[in-house]
Amino acid sequence: MIRFDAFLVALLIVLAAASALGVISAQHEARKLHDAFEHEQGRAQSLGVEWGRLQLEQSSLSDHRRVEKIAREKLHMAPPQPGQVVVLEDRP
Repeated sequence: MIRFDAFLVALLIVLAAASALGVISAQHEARKLHDAFEHEQGRAQSLGVEWGRLQLEQSSLSDHRRVEKIAREKLHMAPPQPGQVVVLEDRP
C-alpha cells in the first residue's frame, strides 16, 4: 500500500510539473504572438499613412493643369488646330 501511495504521489508530482511547463510554454507563446501582433499593427498603420501620401501624390501628379504645362513646356506640344482634328465613326 505504501508503495502504491509513493507511486501515486510521484505520478502526481510529474503531472503537476508537466502541467506547469505547459502553462509556461503557452504563456510564452501568447506573449510572442502578442508582440508580433502589435508589430504588425504598427506596420499596418505606417502603410496606411504611406498609402494616403501616395494617393495625394498621385492626385497632384495627374492634375490636368500640371500635365498640360509639362506637355507645352517640356514636350513642346500644343492643342491641334480645328483643321487637324479628324473624327472617325465606329462601324458596327
